[in-house]
Amino acid sequence: MATSACATQGVIALYTQLALNPEKDFGWDKGLNNAKAHGYEEEWLDALPSHIWDYCAAVGNPFSIGEFPEGSSVLDLGCGAGVDVCVAALHVGKTGKVIGVDLTPMMVQTAARHAQEAGFETVEVIEGNLEHLPIENESVDIVISNGAINLASSKPTVFAEIFRVLKPNGKLYFADMIDVSEGTCATSCCSQPSEGDWANCVEGTLKKEELIEMMNEAGFLDVEFMGINHYTTSSTTVGATFRAIKGDGNVKQRHWENVYTTKDISKVGWYQETPAISLSLLEKIGSTSKDRIIDVGCGASVLADTLIDSGYCDITLLDLSSSALEIVKKRLGASADLPLYCVGNVCTFSSAKLFDVWHDRAVFHFLQKEEEQQAYFETLHKSLSPDGHAIIGTFGVNGPDSCSALPVRQYNEEQMKNLVKDRFDIINVMDETHITPSGSEQHYCFFVLKPIVGTAS
Repeated sequence: MATSACATQGVIALYTQLALNPEKDFGWDKGLNNAKAHGYEEEWLDALPSHIWDYCAAVGNPFSIGEFPEGSSVLDLGCGAGVDVCVAALHVGKTGKVIGVDLTPMMVQTAARHAQEAGFETVEVIEGNLEHLPIENESVDIVISNGAINLASSKPTVFAEIFRVLKPNGKLYFADMIDVSEGTCATSCCSQPSEGDWANCVEGTLKKEELIEMMNEAGFLDVEFMGINHYTTSSTTVGATFRAIKGDGNVKQRHWENVYTTKDISKVGWYQETPAISLSLLEKIGSTSKDRIIDVGCGASVLADTLIDSGYCDITLLDLSSSALEIVKKRLGASADLPLYCVGNVCTFSSAKLFDVWHDRAVFHFLQKEEEQQAYFETLHKSLSPDGHAIIGTFGVNGPDSCSALPVRQYNEEQMKNLVKDRFDIINVMDETHITPSGSEQHYCFFVLKPIVGTAS
């Protein structure tokens, strides 16, 4: 299989050729007849300059599986020469907005030119990678894609990015190639892809079940496989369409409920047999068993078990997932009544109790919005005793950019200082290399904070 870097350069090279030579035979259907075969409507075909349809390399028709209300904002991932960008602009009208993103500079230029030739003033085309979209959080109503997600090196990251940029209740409609062979993708994808096989082989075409699982893990609701079509790139691949909904404000809670009810917790990437660094930092701050301690975003962590074994008796566990807390309860057995269990969002949590220790191994880095980060520190400031300490673990600057199919942020000391500003002093910073159950490395950075006495909450 080609490496990610090689695959990316191969995609750019191939689609540069397509942008420059739409008449060339690349080994797969394209052009006006391809659009008609996918059910692109006559009024769309007539509304656009005829030469634009020469570039139609669609593997399906995302417009056939959902509604595109006038005034909506639409993001087209891997927009290519802009055929679907223009069709989307026809749907949303002058009060709507369409953004196209593509990896290939020549395609970006071509798509922008086509939108201008078609007379669309509300279209913007941007060069960018699907795994790092240059799009603001929760800024678009609908995301579409047509044969592009298949080319990404990390499809879970793409779905996490789609989830990030969609507004609550936003829609995802996309067409792509799926693997219909028996066995795994490795048996059906070529190891040395030829020019005509790129759409089949770059980074591996997946089975529909794998794509559905990735969307579910990213937090999407009502994920639907809408069916296959006539389009093929090999004897083992076929075009297919999918749709999903981002859902409302409770989608994160549903995401984590799904994780803790469907996954083997001992196999997830963040699993620890022993919370060694947390215990080390508790020792450094001089914590004793008399401390009132809260573990926010505790999940199914064994920290509570270890604290109870060390004599702690004032323990609060906070998590979005009630299923995660139930796992802890069952594991604690006779000691299950000792902690206080709270189901809720750390950003809106409140307690009459002031805590001596606030522990967060991996919640803060999931907060993407500035207002979420501010709400987190507001809650922390109100919840921590004046002499208390906060231990906050995040992914470090060399750490992953997603976790459990959700986007995360990475931090170093300077970035954290800019966030805590005049409310907290950073009294200790510790790096950790976490080894996941699968044997890979994840780089964490832990910060120990202490309130600056006299600051307003």
